[in-house]
Amino acid sequence: MRDVCRPMRRLFLLVLLTAAVTRGQSLPLTTIGGTVYRADGSAAQGTLLISWPEFTTSGAQAVAAGTDSVTLGAGGALSVALVANVNATPPNTVYTVVYQLDDGTVKTEYWIVPSTSPATLAQVRTTLGASENAAVFATQQFVTSAVATKADNSAVVHLSGSETITGTKQFSVAPSLPSPVNAGDATNKQYVDNSVQNVGTGNYLNLSGGTMSGALTLSGEPGRMTLVENRVTALERSDVKHNLYERILNAVIATGISAAIAWHDHLRIK
Repeated sequence: MRDVCRPMRRLFLLVLLTAAVTRGQSLPLTTIGGTVYRADGSAAQGTLLISWPEFTTSGAQAVAAGTDSVTLGAGGALSVALVANVNATPPNTVYTVVYQLDDGTVKTEYWIVPSTSPATLAQVRTTLGASENAAVFATQQFVTSAVATKADNSAVVHLSGSETITGTKQFSVAPSLPSPVNAGDATNKQYVDNSVQNVGTGNYLNLSGGTMSGALTLSGEPGRMTLVENRVTALERSDVKHNLYERILNAVIATGISAAIAWHDHLRIK
């Protein structure tokens, strides 16, 4: 019987010793200080109810869930000491603080307490959902502020899909375009370079200067040649008319002379 009791006694003493050592240890605290004001700017009076879940500090120290209450001092002064929960496990562990002011105001906010003491109210206040953990509940304030700067889906250009863009757009960097396929497609520099690289060089005759050899076959008369031919044709027609008029005039003159001679001879005979 004694042999059985000795191990039990040792175990009991070990538990008591561990509990005593644990009670003798204390976690480092961060003092949060500041002044609480009402909405009208006057110093607030009342009580803050603080609660927190079970968590493990960044230094691997376990903290049990608990609550605390703090009464505001003169002029709305606040001073409370809490264990730092920054980078605690589970992630996004926060202190829930309920303000119960003497004017009937009740509001709730959330704190993440740093390890550096002291800290101000502005340093510890946080918004639920303002972290990288998507599983954390978000407040309406966080959602509203998160989407405030987002553009309307119908007013933006998307990465895919057919869309019509109006107005003048200026690019700080030249856009990169694929090679054109359809007649209305925009072209890139490489396509243009490849298209014009042989234009104006090689087997071409410049507008001024240059030497041409070999027979030249034209699908139509050159501009100046056409003018010359038109002038020649006009002159030829003029010559034909002139010759015709000359012949008619000569014939008329000859006929008149002949008639005059004949008439003179006729009169003499009589």
